Amino acid sequence: MDYRPADDREELVIETANDPVFTAEQIGWRFALGTILLVGAYAAWPLIPVVMMADLEPGIKAGLSGLLGATPFMSKFIALAIMGRPAYYFLKRTVFSRLRRKVQPQAE
Repeated sequence: MDYRPADDREELVIETANDPVFTAEQIGWRFALGTILLVGAYAAWPLIPVVMMADLEPGIKAGLSGLLGATPFMSKFIALAIMGRPAYYFLKRTVFSRLRRKVQPQAE
């Protein structure tokens, strides 16, 4: 247990310095395709009311609306598989750097 006063404790920082840095050529078309898949998968949600209004069997409606509802979640796994390791590290580095800019230490 750490009994030092709160102002003496060191800040914990998420380390991304050990991650390899990849160039845009290494990321390439796979990153673009994965990004389109991530964003485009959310177009499935507005289709759920269309399926519910369609003249289909209730079981088919339930299955299709469940599949459409889970599409954005499933697409994340597929997009990361398409993107590969270089794009994953690029995305991680970009998100963390933007979060660090947004979160400023508050002066007391």
